[in-house]
Amino acid sequence: MASSSTLPEKIFEISLFEEDEGGLAIQEGDVAAVDDSDFNWRLCLVGRFIAPGSLDFPSMQQTLAALWKPGKGVYMKELDTNKFLFQFFHEIDIKRVIDGSPWFFNQRVLVISRMESNCNPRLISLNTLDLWVQVHDLPIGFMTSRILEAVGGFIGKFKESCPKNFMGVWRDYMRIRITIDLNLPLKRRMRIRKGDNEWIWVTFKYENGPTFCFICGRIGHLEKFCPKKFELPEEEIVQPYGEWMRAPFRRQTNPMAP
Repeated sequence: MASSSTLPEKIFEISLFEEDEGGLAIQEGDVAAVDDSDFNWRLCLVGRFIAPGSLDFPSMQQTLAALWKPGKGVYMKELDTNKFLFQFFHEIDIKRVIDGSPWFFNQRVLVISRMESNCNPRLISLNTLDLWVQVHDLPIGFMTSRILEAVGGFIGKFKESCPKNFMGVWRDYMRIRITIDLNLPLKRRMRIRKGDNEWIWVTFKYENGPTFCFICGRIGHLEKFCPKKFELPEEEIVQPYGEWMRAPFRRQTNPMAP
């Protein structure tokens, strides 16, 4: 009679052998055609909120639907803890949401990514965020599309330049839309010069930006939760980032309103 210590090992070996040797070979004719009349991955976004823990899903649905106001509606599904699928039914609606990012719920910023193929949405990485960035202190001669694109590449991944950048006689700053890597600190400023002239600094302000740490510069937590506070002595902790990196909210006013 086998001892209780050896029997489980033999069973485990058999099950592994069967897994390695078995399998299901599927023929081309056995695969069902994908009917995307109800589910069109081209009109889907996957998102998560930059904050730990769960949230009130029904309340989040109502809030985002009220903010987005999709003309053809939107279906929201909770895929996992803090991971969601947003299915739209018209290109205009999904583009409006993408262009209007970032969106917030209960002061938590929503990170979204458009599905690029008919894949498992749970496996999509959500580590980037699109933001409008103001480029300040740029000399007049440097206010060109080519230089703005290069500056955008330094901040993150350049997406577009504001159409109003080159309208009018004088502008205090240029606006560019950038894809930010959430694993990296925000950029504060950049050195720039022409030829052998002296270096000058251009500074960056982030519009409608989410919470970020003044110690490490990363989006998603405040200083009291920064990992560096647990790695360095208190006297060595510095805050090279600050509130000055936030651009004032851009408000549109109607002088004819009562």
